[in-house]
Amino acid sequence: MCAALCITMLASCKKKETTSPVRKNIEEAVFASGYIRQENQYTVSANVEGIILSIPVNEGDSVAKNSLIATIKSDVQNNQLQDAIAVHNNAAINATVNAPQLQQIQAQINQAQQQLNLDKENYSRYKELRAKNSISQLDFENAELKYNASQNNLLALQKNYKEAEDALKLNEQRSLAQLNIQKSVLNDYQLETMLPGKVINVFKKQGELIRRGEAIAEIGNGAFIIKLLVAEDDITKISIGQTVMVNINTYPDRVFQAKITKIYSAFDEKEQSYILEAQFNQLPEKLFSGTQLQANIQTGNRNNVLVIPTSYVVKKSYVKLENGEERKIVTGSVSNDWTEVISGITENDVIVKPKK
Repeated sequence: MCAALCITMLASCKKKETTSPVRKNIEEAVFASGYIRQENQYTVSANVEGIILSIPVNEGDSVAKNSLIATIKSDVQNNQLQDAIAVHNNAAINATVNAPQLQQIQAQINQAQQQLNLDKENYSRYKELRAKNSISQLDFENAELKYNASQNNLLALQKNYKEAEDALKLNEQRSLAQLNIQKSVLNDYQLETMLPGKVINVFKKQGELIRRGEAIAEIGNGAFIIKLLVAEDDITKISIGQTVMVNINTYPDRVFQAKITKIYSAFDEKEQSYILEAQFNQLPEKLFSGTQLQANIQTGNRNNVLVIPTSYVVKKSYVKLENGEERKIVTGSVSNDWTEVISGITENDVIVKPKK
């Protein structure tokens, strides 16, 4: 009895699985992996380096535009801002008519104006006396020279006043520009949202060091869209409007329909794929940004196509016949289930499933 059982088991082990090519109507599709994200999803990143003092938001929170996401320690920048404020306030005072430098020049101008009035009066009197030949020519010329000198002195002081005034105003403008720069720099230590939305991820914690360019939070905004990654060999088969059958990891037992809405023209070096966008025909009950998915993009239908199970193909382009012959075939479309046979075997051939 034991011998009979062994013989039966041996015969069972040697039994081969066979099949023959069949004609089927096939639906051509391109496989794509992908993920869910929101249309205007964006990352809040640091423009400066420092210690995070606070993060007043949590994942799932709804936030308005310009909502505070995080505060970075900024003691040095606060001191620099206060210094810039003090410099600007001083420059602003010096740019007014009450500035000590301008008042000093103005006092010199007033004195020069008085001297000019006196010298002008003397010059006019000496001119009349010279006309009557009551004074010498030398005395008249000395009065004239003094009057001209007073005029030139006044003009020089007025020019000095204008130059000093312009310089002080320029200094005030420069100090204001520096103040605005310091304010802008300090703003970099307050990270805020660009658009309203929902906090999807918070990548940092209070007390952690954050470096320039590092992400601190991900904000979701807008409608949910499907991002698809397609291989270079398949991109020419894709067109706007094609139907997409989507399997989402959060709904493993359901298939959702979508439509191709956008094809990015450039190859994405990071993903090493072409990127497409699609929109659901009907949204699932719940969606989460970042959820992974797999999809088949329907590219066409063909009737009466000769196919064999893909599991029967060896080395991508060979099959094993029942008589032991290994024959090369020319294949067309390939899916997980079926492989199109263009030539090499017919419906009359019997092929053997290879051992795993």
